[in-house]
Amino acid sequence: MGLKKAWLALLIVFLVGFSVAATGCLGGGGKTTSSSSPTSSSSSSTSSSSTSTTSSTSSSTMPASEAVQYISSHLANATVINTEKYVVVVGAEGSGAKVSNLPKKPVIVVSYKVNSAKTPSIKKLMEEQQGFGQINPAFLRDPRMDALIQLARKITDPNIRGALYNALYSLANKEVPEIILGDNKAVRVYWSWVHNWYYNPVLAPRWDLVMEDKNAPSVSIGIGDYKNEPGTIVEATFGWPSSFDPAFDYETFGWAIYHNVGDTLVTYWENETKKVSPDLAVAWAHNKNGTVWYFVIRGGVKAYDPKTGDLYPINATDVEFEFWRVLRAGYSVNWMLATYTDLNKSYAMSDQEFAKELQSGGIIADFNGKTKEVTNLNDLLSFFGYSGPTAGVYKLVLPHPYGGILSVLADPYLMVIPAKYMLGDKYEEAMKASDWGKKPWVWTKYVQPGSKDPIHTMLQKNMIGVFTGPFYIKEGQQNSYLVLERNPHYWDSGIWSQLESKNPNYVTTKRVIYVLSKDPNTRISLFQKGVGDIAAVPVDRLDAVKNLKLGNFQSTIDSFITPDMLFIVLNAAKEPFNNELVREALAWATPYNQIYQSVYRGYMVPNYGPIPIGWLGYTEYNVIKYKYNLAKALQLIQKSGIDPKKYSITIYYNSGNTQREKIAELLQNTWGQLGFTISVTPLSWPTLLGKTASGDFDVYIVGWAPDFLDPDDYAGPFLQSAVVFDSLNYKIISNG
Repeated sequence: MGLKKAWLALLIVFLVGFSVAATGCLGGGGKTTSSSSPTSSSSSSTSSSSTSTTSSTSSSTMPASEAVQYISSHLANATVINTEKYVVVVGAEGSGAKVSNLPKKPVIVVSYKVNSAKTPSIKKLMEEQQGFGQINPAFLRDPRMDALIQLARKITDPNIRGALYNALYSLANKEVPEIILGDNKAVRVYWSWVHNWYYNPVLAPRWDLVMEDKNAPSVSIGIGDYKNEPGTIVEATFGWPSSFDPAFDYETFGWAIYHNVGDTLVTYWENETKKVSPDLAVAWAHNKNGTVWYFVIRGGVKAYDPKTGDLYPINATDVEFEFWRVLRAGYSVNWMLATYTDLNKSYAMSDQEFAKELQSGGIIADFNGKTKEVTNLNDLLSFFGYSGPTAGVYKLVLPHPYGGILSVLADPYLMVIPAKYMLGDKYEEAMKASDWGKKPWVWTKYVQPGSKDPIHTMLQKNMIGVFTGPFYIKEGQQNSYLVLERNPHYWDSGIWSQLESKNPNYVTTKRVIYVLSKDPNTRISLFQKGVGDIAAVPVDRLDAVKNLKLGNFQSTIDSFITPDMLFIVLNAAKEPFNNELVREALAWATPYNQIYQSVYRGYMVPNYGPIPIGWLGYTEYNVIKYKYNLAKALQLIQKSGIDPKKYSITIYYNSGNTQREKIAELLQNTWGQLGFTISVTPLSWPTLLGKTASGDFDVYIVGWAPDFLDPDDYAGPFLQSAVVFDSLNYKIISNG
């Protein structure tokens, strides 16, 4: 992917079950969802251009004094970060670093050597408009953070990754390149006959796992002969997929549909956030440095064409072809594949071919917190608890190790569509020409980039057309309704009888109807009448759906924390924000509670670093919990040595965003009390992005939401600064 990033304006609080915009990037935070070209800046991985090497020594048994000696002999300087389970020590290669009194925890020592000649200057990154791209939005350069970010990308062990992200969280909390205001809360409005409606921060609910009371009312919907009855979920909402070709869709509504009608290699089960579960892949493993991954494909999965009744068996070649097609399409969503995978070196394998690679050794499986080196397929399948049929192995090659790759592969746009369906009568020819996937570049003859490709046109016309998931798309009309029907050929259909046997008073979902309206009054009315089980209701209209009753049931309103973050960016490359004490003072002079209550009506919760609450790496251990304290802020300003009266600060926000306008005005008041002259200026979204990308700003307010469920999608873009290392190493020392 090129250096220049495009951005996506996204909805910060989306008041439906799938409330997080799965478009992970900068948020303009408008009141309606808008999409322009998205690519998360986390895609810029400096590790790929570095000549660094990584080494690890685990299970060492050095006593504490030897840990101190090791640090002294290998680091020229050392920053000690005490995390909950590990001590992380990071510094430049050399000798002479002085540390003492290390806590009795394992120590992760991270050493690095910066290649100054290859590391681009901050001025150059500004000229290339790399703010929130190769460098963090504050243009703060800190090699310690880059070292931890690049190392965490290369490690697959979640325990070590978690400790490194804990350390990054703590560093950012102290350095304050961005003042984190908090994580948004989203609201759900539904009738009490709906059960097991769970929340996941990147995936929509799988409706077949949601249940309804058998005694729920039956109400005519007003669309054909459809009724809202037990077993039918009706959601009164708004939206429409930007495309029915997953390769061309990068927004919330489409991903919600794909998650219900298709399958990805791996998935997050219900509300799980820290580990993936099998989906099309029943088991997976990787080589020791994490650059080659093997996914064993589930046998017996068939894609169903409801129009013809045809069934298309899914195998590893289908996975390969769909990944390759998504990349070939060239739409903005493909940045993740373009950045983290090398698809021309990836290909489908037979079980026999995989067995030979297993026999060579060095293949590692990680699952459910356990790690094992596997030497045959049966051992691997047994490790994952699977004993069913398989359909080949997809060998996925990465250009460099990436610890978050499984999270990337769980995104719904990577749902697998059978190649035979897409290629039609060209299938055999295309497969033979590519040696059944061994030469994927040959497929350029059969798939064209852009929206004029015949496969794209067919998928769009047919509303995808074939489905492996629990539902299929039966019919729909844009801005009116969309109907999903239960897939009679779903490979995991036995789950429905299991759920109903455990919950005899409930029924599983057989049909989903999205009733679509941009008018909140219409959605509220549908909900009040029981036509809608669930409704998207603005926060300022919640009174209209409180304490309603239908028979023995009542309306329910709940809220939950999302990973949609709001923060204030300080330009650390210019005065006075290049002074850490000034940045810290501004953090203490921020009126958090006023923002939470008067601006967000209580639908925001504090966060103190750049990782969402509950994610791997989030911590409250050893962090500063900022709150409004003007006296402390004034002390820090005095300690910083600057004269605030000499500085005029302009706060930017995107025009039309009334919430951010109010925040800017609150800051104008409280920061002004420190002695600064503060002005507030709205800018159009494109103008704001242009200025902030090139460093032409003092302060601005912006939001961020996830592309995928991994802390690198936050810590990377929030903290990285394009430092290139000649070497980057780590050692784990037992310090008990």
